[in-house]
Amino acid sequence: MRRSDEPELLDATGISDATLRRAYRELHAVNRFLGNTAAIVRLIRHDHARSVLDIGCGQGALLKEIRKQTGATVVGLDRRAAPLDAPVPIVTGNAVHDSLPQTDVAVCVLMAHHLSEEEVIGMIRNVSRSCERFILLDLVRHRVPLALFSLFVAPFLCALNAADGKTSIRRAFTPREMRAIVDKALSGVGRQVARKRHMVAPFWIRQVIDIRWAGHTVSPAMQAQASLGSHAAHELDFGT
Repeated sequence: MRRSDEPELLDATGISDATLRRAYRELHAVNRFLGNTAAIVRLIRHDHARSVLDIGCGQGALLKEIRKQTGATVVGLDRRAAPLDAPVPIVTGNAVHDSLPQTDVAVCVLMAHHLSEEEVIGMIRNVSRSCERFILLDLVRHRVPLALFSLFVAPFLCALNAADGKTSIRRAFTPREMRAIVDKALSGVGRQVARKRHMVAPFWIRQVIDIRWAGHTVSPAMQAQASLGSHAAHELDFGT
């Protein structure tokens, strides 16, 4: 199965607030059902992380769960401006090239398949400048998860998420492609890698990249911290 470059409906501009809320609410429920949320929380809890950045956080549902279950301070990053009533602070920006909030751990859940190979490489290198660990969870391009999603998940979703779910799987990277991307990204990072793991779940329903860097190398421009208030969404400038 060749990788698709078909755009996803949720990435379009002009989507109503009500449609976005419903779509993100359903996606959070699907992530809980498939075990993606539990997998991320388990990895973060094992590390006793005190601060977590979620790249491609949508409207913050995963971060709310992470904060509830781990007690970590959380902040999100998304290209789309956050709603005023977002449950966590959310920065508007691009994880490939914008400066990121400094945190113990960065997570990226079901977002990498929206990017090109070079953009994923750029994101990994960018995260290495401000975080000690990066957990990337994404889909696997394979006929088995595509069939399972089409038969057992899509019928229960709104039309937008049902269509985007199939497109997402077709856009995803195979495990071999993902390993090559990570290796290329890390070869251009000026920090030593302390640990690198790649896990693929049964039936290819997800793959997880877990990278930990040795030491703590952060440029002076990264020292400014995001305001991590728990009750409001903020658009902050972390540029130099």
